[in-house]
Amino acid sequence: MGRPIAGSEPKNRQIALRATETTVKKFQKCAEITGKTKTELLEKMVDELHKRLTKK
Repeated sequence: MGRPIAGSEPKNRQIALRATETTVKKFQKCAEITGKTKTELLEKMVDELHKRLTKK
């Protein structure tokens, strides 16, 4: 039971953070422009940063 898994693994973890109003508005605007959820955007940003930082 519960929500169906979207993607290859369950999204069963939460991240909470503090941000400025400006950052929150920019993040929301990015979601609106791209038509993606904030979760999708955050996952993409983390993946891209991880690739850049672990590149050899």
